[in-house]
Amino acid sequence: MQRSMRRLLCGLAAMLIATALAAGSGASFVSVSANGGNVIRAGIVSFTTTATGSAAIAVTALAPGHSDTDTVDVVNTGDLAASFTLAATGLTDTPASPALSGKLDLVVKDLGDPACAGSCPDPVTRWSGKLGALDSAGLGSFAPGSKHRIAFVVSMPNGGSGAENAYQGARSTLTLTWTAAG
Repeated sequence: MQRSMRRLLCGLAAMLIATALAAGSGASFVSVSANGGNVIRAGIVSFTTTATGSAAIAVTALAPGHSDTDTVDVVNTGDLAASFTLAATGLTDTPASPALSGKLDLVVKDLGDPACAGSCPDPVTRWSGKLGALDSAGLGSFAPGSKHRIAFVVSMPNGGSGAENAYQGARSTLTLTWTAAG
């Protein structure tokens, strides 16, 4: 019995030593791969307009059946492509009724680079509707350093037979806000 007990203890001791050696060997496998040249850089989104601090649209004495056009040049002065948006707020009609902004038609067009002399792309209509319905207009994505001439075409439809007489001396004002997001 002592002999079998000794064998049992020796077997258990051998198993404990083998387990300790296997666990304590520190055998672990690690693979490392480097990717050089990774650069993360913050860009700049900025722009200028020719209408900063002044009216983008200034139309006076618009007669039925006629239109007037004003333009604003927008330049992406940042170093990232940016999506430009034009938003209208603070619409005020004087007098409030009939609202001139509900009568006037507005078309917002991107005429492209004003320096383009030949083979220029066709103008792109970015928004069209009644002046009073303008909430916001997406102007598209502008590359860094690009310049776009944005045209505002305001027209008064001719209803004939003096239908526009109620609008004589009327005025509409609103605030246009330009935004750019990269």
